[in-house]
Amino acid sequence: MTDPVIVVGAGPTGLMLACELGLAGAPVVVLDRRDAPDPHAPGQAVNAGVVALLEQRGLADALRASGLPLPGAHFSLLWLRPEEITADRPEVGTGLLVAQPRLTDVLEQRARELGVDVRRGHEVTELRQSPGHVTLKLRTSAGDSTLRGSYVVAADGVGSTVRRLAGIDFPGSGWTVSGIVGDVTVDFSELAVHHLGAHYLPAGGVYSGAPAGPGVLRVITTVFGATPPAPSGPVAAEELQGEVEHLTGQPLPAREVLWARRFTSHSGNAERYRSGRVFLAGDAAHSFYPLGGLRLSTCLQDAVNLGWKLAADLAGWAPPGLLDTYHAERHPEGERARLALDAQLALMHPAARTAGARSLVADLARFEDVNRYLVELVTGVDPRYRVGTDGASGSVVPDPALGGRVPGAAPLLHGGGGLLLLGAADGDGERGEGGAHARTAAAWADRVGVAPALAADATRSVLLRPDGHVVWAEGSGSLETALKNWFGTPR
Repeated sequence: MTDPVIVVGAGPTGLMLACELGLAGAPVVVLDRRDAPDPHAPGQAVNAGVVALLEQRGLADALRASGLPLPGAHFSLLWLRPEEITADRPEVGTGLLVAQPRLTDVLEQRARELGVDVRRGHEVTELRQSPGHVTLKLRTSAGDSTLRGSYVVAADGVGSTVRRLAGIDFPGSGWTVSGIVGDVTVDFSELAVHHLGAHYLPAGGVYSGAPAGPGVLRVITTVFGATPPAPSGPVAAEELQGEVEHLTGQPLPAREVLWARRFTSHSGNAERYRSGRVFLAGDAAHSFYPLGGLRLSTCLQDAVNLGWKLAADLAGWAPPGLLDTYHAERHPEGERARLALDAQLALMHPAARTAGARSLVADLARFEDVNRYLVELVTGVDPRYRVGTDGASGSVVPDPALGGRVPGAAPLLHGGGGLLLLGAADGDGERGEGGAHARTAAAWADRVGVAPALAADATRSVLLRPDGHVVWAEGSGSLETALKNWFGTPR
């Protein structure tokens, strides 16, 4: 019997990865040191990149039912114009105001439906790698135990125990940002304009307030240049109120502070995302200030990128080098996102010196191409991998379709397999499943589906990986070669 993939961390990253593995039929165990999910996880919104990933697996509607549309997009709280690019990128306007615990609930429910074994109250204390497996030593309320897996994925956050035990360094830029997050009860009609939404304020910090339930406001404050507070200890209501008033200039008419705690964000990116049979994903791999939802979308993109590759390895059809493409593809994306947040912070502090730079960036964002670039960056919808048809390692073929996504393909990817979309003329001029491309792909029918192109006027056939990225387009090389390089030898 195949040893399971062990995912350490039952937050959104770990649970999304577990869903991907479970969907492919791979055995998976999720461990978390907490006895129960964190009801006070600070996230209050998901950007369009997260919604796009959930759409691919049929999970977005469950989140929409408890969320509200997320208006606009910004770079360093300089507001952009996503509505100008929705004609060809409709997904950029799909972000949602929704509490992170709700996202965790949706993912955990789906993981359990897929047979994932979620175990809480299990803390990893030791890790030992062998040629064919990884063994973890665990501490539980019932005593110490061990668990053997085929692979281990660290999804246990910025201070990852697994990353430390695997001996992977976590270099960074030195940015450290601290603040307070909490929920307060309010009468929304009494709130000032600066008490709702996200704002960069002249006092030198960021304030965010968003509905977290009936009569409940999620408040997040960051004061730049302040001495980082102690990471533990209670946050008094007066401290939270004082920080809000310092930033917004007006007292928050809160009736009761339901909970509040301090947070500190570090900017870092692991030197590598793999060490033998140990992989890093999410905040264990990269960390930066959580502004605009880019941090969460980067985390979930890790999970979707890695999940099908591990499942392919366990199923025995992964082509050589497939697992190595995880670091090759995701490490640059983690660094790009980290630097994008460092740049946004650099436009905020110190306030007296950043005004000119903010004005210049605001002027540049008026140009159509700059607006498009920044919107796609901050909404997390633009990852494009360097892929080619002559090898899974990613040699570049000069074709703009490769590495990107096909708009509207999400409903066809719910099953978690690869997908060949047939263009108007399928290889030998015959459209549809009787054409040459469809006949070629039939040898991989256990892992690649075939469907007509989504647009009636689509002329080219394209091959999508399970994560939705295009790895072959008609005219860019041999379809058979691409199928072998990404989906292995046919059975």
